[in-house]
Amino acid sequence: MAKRRATVPDTREMDDLKLDNTETTYTNSNINNSSAGVEVKRGKLSVEHDDRVLTRLGKVPVLKRNFAFMSMLGFTCTVMNTWEGELQLFLQSFQNGGSAGSIYGYIIVWIGTLCVFATMGELASIKTPAVSLLGARTKVSRPGWLNVIGWQAAVAGLGYLSAALIQGVAVMGNPSYQPKSWQTTLLLWASIAFAVFFNTIIISALPKVEGVILILHVLGFFAVLVPLVYLSPHRGAEQVFTEFMNIGGWQTQGLSFFIGIIASVFNFLGADGAVHMSEEIQNAAVIVPRAMVFSVLLNGALGFGVLVAILFCLGDVEMALASPTGFPFMAIFEQGVGSVPGAQTMASILVILMLCGTVSVVASASRMTWSFARDRGLPGWVHIGKVGLPSPPQVVILT
Repeated sequence: MAKRRATVPDTREMDDLKLDNTETTYTNSNINNSSAGVEVKRGKLSVEHDDRVLTRLGKVPVLKRNFAFMSMLGFTCTVMNTWEGELQLFLQSFQNGGSAGSIYGYIIVWIGTLCVFATMGELASIKTPAVSLLGARTKVSRPGWLNVIGWQAAVAGLGYLSAALIQGVAVMGNPSYQPKSWQTTLLLWASIAFAVFFNTIIISALPKVEGVILILHVLGFFAVLVPLVYLSPHRGAEQVFTEFMNIGGWQTQGLSFFIGIIASVFNFLGADGAVHMSEEIQNAAVIVPRAMVFSVLLNGALGFGVLVAILFCLGDVEMALASPTGFPFMAIFEQGVGSVPGAQTMASILVILMLCGTVSVVASASRMTWSFARDRGLPGWVHIGKVGLPSPPQVVILT
């Protein structure tokens, strides 16, 4: 029986090919970066199956599938950083809605977000494992541009929050310190550089790092909540659940409530980060929906717990709102535990988790930018959408 050798088409041209799954099959051993002959199965679907589906969708599988459920859950939770965000944006929701407005607005946003991502999870189970299929696939798509720009802005936003938190902790220890704008800028760039380091130099360890971050995310919640609730004086339940406020000076209490609800919306952003990592997830059609829904449930519960706790432990409201740190929650920590070093330690937990969140946001933003460039949606897409690949392998066809 004679043997004939045929080469796989150039990977740069495969994006334009209409592939039929009955004619062509590309497995991990000949097109993916995984070790030859190794097939990693997760449930009913395998890495080989994911790559086959991706090929049928017209995309060449070029990324390693290193993420599983727990690492992706940690990734999505730290992109959202809900309970951490509730503390940082406490001022916005409290000024526009008061205690009751903050709680009921949070519940509305939590339920609404869960409904949105339950629907998106259903779409993801059908259309993954392609990164860009839930975004935009054409270079003239307006949603695609908004998605890419939004994620790039999120990188800058989390970098700024990390920088501001670091300066706030410094003010707690040294009230005479006056934060300068140029110092904030340098700390912002340092935070982003930290995230880029994890996403480039030690990218192979990122899934394990995300699993560790998930543990820190949950343990950090209890490390802040327990001393705050145990040591702080408590307000009455009637004040917490029935008191509405309009410190922002809006025309009506209803308008003030809906202005304050924006803070809760911000704290639930990012659950779709799992979609943008889908080409690096094993059994993506199952893991991506689960990671999104479970992250909304877990982060929503943690965020609600922190919100109710800080409203009960508010203490001197005027002093908290006038905190020189720029973050009322830091003053609430200091009043509650009665110790500056203790309050600094609690606030430092948020600094660490925000830096970890920046790592995840950079990962998601970079994949979103790459996938949109792969779809020829960005200027310079030829260079931005390029991923280093081994030389095209050969397939032996028996005749």
